Amino acid sequence: PGPTTATSSESSFTASSTCSCCQYRAKLKTKTEDELNQLKQFDKAWNVYGVLNYLQALVEKSMITQILEREKEGLEQFTATDGYDYEGGSNVLKVLGYYSMIGLLRIHCLLGDYHTGLKCLGPIDLNQQGVYSIVIGSHISTIYHYGFANLMMRRYVEATREFNKILLYILKYKQYHQKSPQYDQILKKNEQMYALLVICLSLCPQNKLIDENVSTQLKEKYNDKMTKMQRYDDEAYAAYDELFSYACPKFITPSPPVLDQPLTNYNQDAYRLQLKLFLYEVKQQQLLSGIRSYLKLYSTITISKLAQYMEVDEATLRSILMTYKHKMHAVDSDGKMVSSADFDFYIVEDVIHVVESKPTKRHGDYFL
Repeated sequence: PGPTTATSSESSFTASSTCSCCQYRAKLKTKTEDELNQLKQFDKAWNVYGVLNYLQALVEKSMITQILEREKEGLEQFTATDGYDYEGGSNVLKVLGYYSMIGLLRIHCLLGDYHTGLKCLGPIDLNQQGVYSIVIGSHISTIYHYGFANLMMRRYVEATREFNKILLYILKYKQYHQKSPQYDQILKKNEQMYALLVICLSLCPQNKLIDENVSTQLKEKYNDKMTKMQRYDDEAYAAYDELFSYACPKFITPSPPVLDQPLTNYNQDAYRLQLKLFLYEVKQQQLLSGIRSYLKLYSTITISKLAQYMEVDEATLRSILMTYKHKMHAVDSDGKMVSSADFDFYIVEDVIHVVESKPTKRHGDYFL
């Protein structure tokens, strides 16, 4: 393989091996005496903190962050083959540092530290075609973990936009990778990202960001679930649970097992924690779909009338409205508070005034 493919594979291998080792050592009930002795002897094998330190050291040693910053300023261009010749030396260290950032994003996602994961990927501009997109496995894995991290941080618009782009890309080009050893993994990640996109659209409808072909695929795969998730009952809650369990990454616990205590399996603990946090978020937002559907119908409506429609008292309705304001805002990568709602509202003298957000006209896309 070329340098880009090789270093991408190494980064993927590092994250996968860390995940596999953590999952393996967390299943203690079925371990033999010999396996337990090996776990005691090699308790530092694929240590999460060690892996994170090595990946971070590669990023710093390669100076890839500074190279990408200069690229954004137009002072330098970083490519997969830049400097890879007999006279200029090798660019393997640069590319290895580049893919180490993607490895850091993936491992931090597995640990549930989404903010740090996105911060590690910050130097790479995903709005531009880059080295990460040359290898399809790297491209899909990067967007999958990036989108999932944004979903968990309530940045629904960013997650929806990136999932839509990569799903459209897979739809167009997956036929060319049918003989690739990565093909099964491509199809699996494709299905998982459709499930994550359904969650994004149910929590924060942004249908204007979805391409028509992707929308058609969504309806074919998840039309029934999308209908259920628009309600706020137990069936909707169960649908969120099922989709998240199917589409989430294999979360890991970084600490090694305590072998002196009664042996138990704790490989599902990290997953259960993330599922609990996610469903708690869904529970808080369950009434918001009802509010959203009513406010989309009116330009103005009194609080008393809306409370009557929602079958709640006015004090509860005010709490729900404040919850909607809170849940539809998130802190972006620049530290600014941004709204992900497709409309806004304000209250004057117990009357709710609804303001539709006007999408920015993109004349270039229209004419293309």
